[in-house]
Amino acid sequence: RVGSAEDMFRLVRQEHGYVYETHPRTKGSTGFPDKILNTDYFHDASYFGSGWKAMPSDLSLPYLGARAFKVVDDLNNMGFHKTLVGEVDVFQLSRQDELYAHMNVNYVEAAHLPDSDHSIEIIHAMAEGRSFISTGEVVFRHHSIQRSGQNMFLVRVETSSTFPLRIAYVVWGDGMQTHTESFPLEDTREFQSQSFAWKLTAPNWKWARVSIWDTAGGGAISNPVWNQEDATRKKAAGE
Repeated sequence: RVGSAEDMFRLVRQEHGYVYETHPRTKGSTGFPDKILNTDYFHDASYFGSGWKAMPSDLSLPYLGARAFKVVDDLNNMGFHKTLVGEVDVFQLSRQDELYAHMNVNYVEAAHLPDSDHSIEIIHAMAEGRSFISTGEVVFRHHSIQRSGQNMFLVRVETSSTFPLRIAYVVWGDGMQTHTESFPLEDTREFQSQSFAWKLTAPNWKWARVSIWDTAGGGAISNPVWNQEDATRKKAAGE
């Protein structure tokens, strides 16, 4: 039994577990993770990130999950290295319920499929951000974000999709503000595999992520990638 947040954190560390903030800033998590930003457990690597759901479904936007994006972007601008995990609420199921069409999927990078006794390898990869989220209609066959010269980075994405694509967003932060560049993809067709590359000028960038969305509102979302050059510079300076 645990009697406090500190007890829970000790249990997590003892059992080599991981924690993330489910449906941040809403429902039972209203005010969180903002209220715990100064705690030891939120700073710990075992508290790896925040949940992403395809909500709110704001039809004025060409993408889903705006609230969760705002959370992870804010956290990374604060200097945290936090990631996203796709989640879904399942309260009651029957034989007539359809799951696949409504569930978000976490695609995880792994050298092999571990057996049940070593499934923690999958959780390790997710905690490190070696995964992406998909609503199912758009899949990243490959994606990378790499530093490319001073204050620049290169984004490469290979996709396969069910519906025509609509738009790509490359989002990055400089530690103070979040910046977004969009790339229209309206010349694509259904059931296509595509390759894209974008080089961005991003002064003092700390982290970046990419997402691609189709005409039906589905999409694929990378986790943030951090500027290793910036991290190396800070370490050398003792920051």
